[in-house]
Amino acid sequence: MGKLNEIVVWASVLLCVAAPAALFAATESTMSDEMIRSRIALQLRDDGRINWEILRVNVDKGNVTLFGEVASPEEKGWAETITSTVPGVLSVRNNVIVDSALAPDHKIRRDVWEAFKQTPALADNPTVRISVRQAEVTLKGDVLDDRSKNAAEKAAEGVKGVKKVINHMQVVDRLPPRTVDSLELVR
Repeated sequence: MGKLNEIVVWASVLLCVAAPAALFAATESTMSDEMIRSRIALQLRDDGRINWEILRVNVDKGNVTLFGEVASPEEKGWAETITSTVPGVLSVRNNVIVDSALAPDHKIRRDVWEAFKQTPALADNPTVRISVRQAEVTLKGDVLDDRSKNAAEKAAEGVKGVKKVINHMQVVDRLPPRTVDSLELVR
């Protein structure tokens, strides 16, 4: 009887360890391409070193292809590294083009993002989009009030090198929750 109890205990331990691992593996292998693409986009956006808005991500059965233009070879490498760490990604083909002419605009864009992170009304807003072309900053997205819209414009205008700010932000009653797939993140 003692030997049988010992076997049952060990079987239970193995089941407790192996079952979650098997469930995790099954979850990773059955993750949809759209779910993977969403997670990649979120990771690229949250990283801050990359002008993620001009990158495109295609996912086919976990195999990812990156397209777009970046300002430096480092930025191209960061995009690939960040993408490769996302659960469900099996391989990464990096077709991103390095265009050093984008470097000044990229620096302005990065500096505007940093200014937004220091502005409480904008820091965690999942709708904000910033684009820069020839030192002209365009702001898009939703904000909760005119004060936040004006704060966004002032923050962008305060960044060195900005020649003009075009503010297309819209005042709305409620911001959408920040989500990964269908999971709502608490802010």
